[in-house]
Amino acid sequence: MQDQRKPILIFAQSARFLAQSAAQATYPVWVADFFGDLDTISVADRWLQIPALSQLHHDTILSIFLDLTQGEACTLICGSGIEKHYPLLNKLPSHIQLVGNSANTIKIIKTPSSFFGLLNQLHLAFPSTQFKPPEVNDGWLVKSATGLGGDHIHALNSLPSASDHYFQKHVEGSSGSVLFLANGQHAQLVSINKQIIAGNKQSPFRLVAIETPWNIAHAHQHYLNQSINKISKATGLVGLNSLDFIISNHAEIMILEVNPRPSASAELIDKSNGLLQHHINACQGILPKGKLQLANNKASLRYHFADTDYRIPKEMLWPKECHDIPQENTLIKTNEPICSSIVHENNKQSSESLHNDIEAKIVQQLVSSAAK
Repeated sequence: MQDQRKPILIFAQSARFLAQSAAQATYPVWVADFFGDLDTISVADRWLQIPALSQLHHDTILSIFLDLTQGEACTLICGSGIEKHYPLLNKLPSHIQLVGNSANTIKIIKTPSSFFGLLNQLHLAFPSTQFKPPEVNDGWLVKSATGLGGDHIHALNSLPSASDHYFQKHVEGSSGSVLFLANGQHAQLVSINKQIIAGNKQSPFRLVAIETPWNIAHAHQHYLNQSINKISKATGLVGLNSLDFIISNHAEIMILEVNPRPSASAELIDKSNGLLQHHINACQGILPKGKLQLANNKASLRYHFADTDYRIPKEMLWPKECHDIPQENTLIKTNEPICSSIVHENNKQSSESLHNDIEAKIVQQLVSSAAK
């Protein structure tokens, strides 16, 4: 078991959930993230801001790690953003111990040619994919292997190709994800989640919400369980990971990608089960003996995006369901996330209705403040 007194260093574009989980498990928490939300800083013993992922370099990250750790021994857990910067994991100083997937495993998963080649070898279905622009643009998407939240997905005719992009046939259907634990050989399914996509002209495939549980056909559940076990064994995946999939309008299930790190859907799991400790244990080869406790009822996470530029006022009153809360005077630009909210569906209101009420309260305050 991990030494409870050994600090956990968290690297992510948004580290809030991992930081809160580490603090709840009584670890000292050191954070390197971009947003620096109030709820992240409130639980972090040390925090340093990283530049936006598009402007970030490996040497910058390592320098931030050295400033945060000051040569003291710690455990590194990576969240969103490691997909683009995984080579730095081969350069970690000796006092920083990685608990998570290796650079080699992430490389296999996040290099499209190797990942989809592996799926083909494992006889796992995925949409038609190629690495050169198709002769006809219609019906094709262009995707980035290191993108987050669906903002990296566009219709091919609306975005020129780039060196880190690949091309995939557009499949109409319902999107989902599975959260799972792996120990390098075996995998254990934790949850099946529905993804709500509601894009705009700038980001037509933007992820806006995640709901769990998603009760899909038993055959599809069995297929996903087989898939995560095959992929984990072939790549050596460890710890918490997620797999994105789509069920077509013809009831065909296809794999889209794997995120080799804890994902946002982990936030919808009952906090009392010590999910972060399960992640650490799985990285050491130990999977839970029984199925993890999920939310007691339907749980939903939604991201709230700005419909215009807003500046966060000093007197802002955030609903208790809100997370990722920005600091006062922060400028939130159009289409950027304001915050997130997590709700549990009740007998009186659906999750969507609860989220809508929360968003109305937030926007009303922001509009009122802007008018002063």
